[in-house]
Amino acid sequence: MDVLPALVGALAGLLGGLVVPRLIAWCPEPEVDPEEDPEDFPDHVPFAVLAARPGLALRCALACAVAGAVLGLAVGWGWGLTWVLFLVPVCCALTVIDYVTWYLPSRLIHPSWVVVAVLLGVAAVALGEPRILVNGVIGFLALGAYYGLMRLLMPAGMAGGDVRLGALLGLALGPFGVGALFVSVLAASLLSVLAYVPLLLRGRAIRSERARGPLKHRVPYGPFLVLGALVAVVVGQVLAG
Repeated sequence: MDVLPALVGALAGLLGGLVVPRLIAWCPEPEVDPEEDPEDFPDHVPFAVLAARPGLALRCALACAVAGAVLGLAVGWGWGLTWVLFLVPVCCALTVIDYVTWYLPSRLIHPSWVVVAVLLGVAAVALGEPRILVNGVIGFLALGAYYGLMRLLMPAGMAGGDVRLGALLGLALGPFGVGALFVSVLAASLLSVLAYVPLLLRGRAIRSERARGPLKHRVPYGPFLVLGALVAVVVGQVLAG
């Protein structure tokens, strides 16, 4: 087992994590949607205020360093390490924002689509493997369509930002195989269920009359999409290796 990629991943994650507050502050405030009930969401915290919270940069740096080390150990040296490490600080910023504000800003997601797609294209050309980019596009469409369908079926539990983030993660996971896509979906769902009661006790769940089924409280789903993708990369590489 080569630990050098893990050390590189940890260092990249550490440096990227320090930038997370800047990424949060860079995002514009969400526009008010007249079709949404304000009672279905927590009181909004301005992004500039969230980014300025004491200790946020250090906590994000530590979290990103751990994630980078885990990804480096799982993926090893290879082109795949480039786009997963790029996404570490981006996904950390999205996780923080969604956990606090229940909003996933497109300003972080849309440019990330482009960057990851470019990295996939470069890898495909460098390795002479067009399937890298093809599989990324398939993952993008597959998870985008899946979470888009979930939004249609459960509008109270899935938002447009979740769909866009799911598509981004599908783009990054596609080259790791179809199994990684399935694992990410299953892991995100399972983790959200396991965290439901703790989030409820911490006041991070809000009751929604529009919710269907026995779970009447809503929780932010973006963090679980991110964690599910991390689990998918690790599990996929362990099974492959």
